[in-house]
Amino acid sequence: MQRVYTAAFLCLMSALSIAGPVPRPLSELPDVTKIEVPAGPGWLGVGFGSVWLSKSESDLLLRIDPTTNAIVARIPVGPDPELGIGFGLGSVWIADTKERSLRQIDPATNKVVHTYAVNISEEPEGSIGVGAGSVWLLTNDNGTDSGTLSRLDPATGKTIATIAVKPKSYTAMVAQDAVWVTNAADSSVQRIDPRSNQVVAEIPVHASPRFLASGAGGIWVWSQGDGTVAHIDPVTNRVVATIKVGFPGPGGDLWVDDGIVWASAEGAPINLIDPTSNTLLKQFVGGKRMDTLRAGFGAVWVIEELTGKIWKVSIAPLKRSP
Repeated sequence: MQRVYTAAFLCLMSALSIAGPVPRPLSELPDVTKIEVPAGPGWLGVGFGSVWLSKSESDLLLRIDPTTNAIVARIPVGPDPELGIGFGLGSVWIADTKERSLRQIDPATNKVVHTYAVNISEEPEGSIGVGAGSVWLLTNDNGTDSGTLSRLDPATGKTIATIAVKPKSYTAMVAQDAVWVTNAADSSVQRIDPRSNQVVAEIPVHASPRFLASGAGGIWVWSQGDGTVAHIDPVTNRVVATIKVGFPGPGGDLWVDDGIVWASAEGAPINLIDPTSNTLLKQFVGGKRMDTLRAGFGAVWVIEELTGKIWKVSIAPLKRSP
């Protein structure tokens, strides 16, 4: 069957300098379900058998049943819960950049059990690290510009260690027996040993790295400056491949699930990367303010902020489609 594209889409295709698959419109995604949620900015998380969605304009953390697609809990949180959602140590963790707080939520009761004050910046793009017995946040402690990795005791919220990292670092992730931090201003990733609380490696990547994911034996880094994904080998602490996705700029997201590295960017909400060959397999373009993504429970989940929907795209037919 002949495909019909809009003039705007054809112009977009001709402007791309991405070696790889031909970009396809979102209308060609197979098996899509759209779930109604409040409109406005949000963040996605996957954990404790659920999909979680924070919404800054409604001061809520929503819990969604991935089988029924129903919202099963609405948990009041702060006014700007935009610094990612952390999972671990038996709890859900969410930070608020306006209130400068960290909330601990019990997934058994869907209630906030503690709220801790944290000295985070108002920068909305980042993440919380949870693991090695602690919660990890990039803060302005010690007079830094998000240049301190603060290690918090999950039982008290007190800072038990501060590690000097590079300024304008906003994203922390615990994986592969380490804490990983992206340095947005320095175009590098720092690796911290949680046993010594020391930086043990600094790994150069492409411009303005922001988001991190772990899986398929690697650490994956989304660089906003040029729309690339770096594949770091955690054994050697070296970049073994850099995959060009395109669509540089603010936002974006990264996740690993079902043998695929999933990348999202404004203008290209769903990108499939093969972690073995380090190649971009498929790219779906279009939409507006659709650049927050998670994968799990047999689906890819993407927020469409303007209309107040989550797109649930089944992974199996997506991987099979040409």
